Amino acid sequence: MKVSITYLYTIMKYGYPPKIEDDFKALAEIEKMGFHYLEMEGLGGPHTQGVKENLHELKKCLDSHGIQVHNFCAVDPDLVSLDKAKRKAAYESFKQTAEIGAFLGAETLHLASYAPPVEYIGKAPYKLDEEYSFGNTFKVRIPDGFSWEKLWSVLVESCAFTADVSKAYDKTVIMEPRIGEVICSVDSMIRLINDVNKDNFKANFDTGHICAQRENIPLALKKLEGNFANFHLSDNIPSDTNHLPIGDGSIDWDEFFRVLKIMNYDGYLGLDLNKSSALEQDYLKSYRFIENLCNKHGITVER
Repeated sequence: MKVSITYLYTIMKYGYPPKIEDDFKALAEIEKMGFHYLEMEGLGGPHTQGVKENLHELKKCLDSHGIQVHNFCAVDPDLVSLDKAKRKAAYESFKQTAEIGAFLGAETLHLASYAPPVEYIGKAPYKLDEEYSFGNTFKVRIPDGFSWEKLWSVLVESCAFTADVSKAYDKTVIMEPRIGEVICSVDSMIRLINDVNKDNFKANFDTGHICAQRENIPLALKKLEGNFANFHLSDNIPSDTNHLPIGDGSIDWDEFFRVLKIMNYDGYLGLDLNKSSALEQDYLKSYRFIENLCNKHGITVER
């Protein structure tokens, strides 16, 4: 298995949303920590445009630091807009995102399901113009005429479209359940995979969000067996969605890695940690924790 750094490192180090120059700064820090695998994002229109305009320079910088991008995430809420014109425009933009991911050598392209289009009283989940936070709760009012069935059909259509685009590049599309979004649980993820019905559409297994839903993580692994293609790893105490260093929460990591060994999983484990005053140390501590458990279970691991 390969332990990677997710894009959350750059977000927590430099702010949300980050700027393209922050991507370059983060690469040197990631290499210094000893990691060589990375998830990158096009985080909203301006940042994605910055990635596109600096793509060749970014690839050269990645190569010079010995870092491989294995997953590229397209952050564009219009992909699931109920407005057909906005959605179709986002589909065209996704084609460019797929090109970027392919150019960078990503094996997977990452989607989100986004927050439902309801009225939020106060803070809404994951808004690009607000500080990124894990400990929040959400209060909503349901607009007149809101239809969950319509929203679901749009999500299925969008995921099927992105899977078809990605298949042309021989890429797998992945989506993770996240608290506050349309896909917020393992069971909703399974339903979506079944409804999309594309062999290259799978789950990203996010331990922090799944634990926050009070799912048992090893059991959730079995529920999604054969239907995941990447991991985001963080620990969690399910009073909120905080993404803690590995070993600092309530997840049974020993059983987690025992089950992964039985499943013969040999892909990526993306460390996905919340901001702290010792962020780099949290990543290194988490890797050492993972390395020790992998050694115990006879799993080859690298970073």
